[in-house]
Amino acid sequence: MQSYQGVLILLLQKHLEFQIVTPRTLADFHGRTLILPDVQVLNDEERKEISGFAATGRLVVTGHDATQLPDSPHVVRFSDCPGRAYSAALQQDFAAASPETQNKFLQSLNSSDAVQVTASSWLATDIARVDGNLHVFFANFNGLRGGVNPIQTPETGATITVHGKGDGYFLSFLGRAQKLRGESDGARTIFKLPPIQKGGVFWIANSQQNRAN
Repeated sequence: MQSYQGVLILLLQKHLEFQIVTPRTLADFHGRTLILPDVQVLNDEERKEISGFAATGRLVVTGHDATQLPDSPHVVRFSDCPGRAYSAALQQDFAAASPETQNKFLQSLNSSDAVQVTASSWLATDIARVDGNLHVFFANFNGLRGGVNPIQTPETGATITVHGKGDGYFLSFLGRAQKLRGESDGARTIFKLPPIQKGGVFWIANSQQNRAN
């Protein structure tokens, strides 16, 4: 569980788009990279599906390796699970823990650049598609200290870069939706977000070019 939680938090803090994959949804997964965070047991059918994915996609195995796959350029292994290590660092000192300590793991993910969020690691992001449109959900943890300070320090200067053009909107926690003006070079559009106190959501409307690659 620590491995899974640690990997999930790393993805949230580094603002990377991800999808939770279960044995039931594995056959329908078509992303670039599949992460197996210290997976202990796989049945023959799951191994077959993972082997098929690894023939063309990137497979990242952390901790225990139950795949029985041979070495391959498509398979990256971390015997010391980065997720477990990062989870332990968070428990020891949440304020001092940094995703950059697991940079080798993060660089192995071959992440899509369809959506780029520029913000501090104190701002957790969850990138999703709602009714076919790109949405980015935010939760701000900057300044929070258990039993000491329950008020967040606003996140300022965050930006979102997407392919193509579209109308950008932002809704802050308990606030009102506002339309954002994007700066476009024709191929990509950059949206500057207002200060984020507790959290919020950004979304794109009227665009057909913000799908993941």
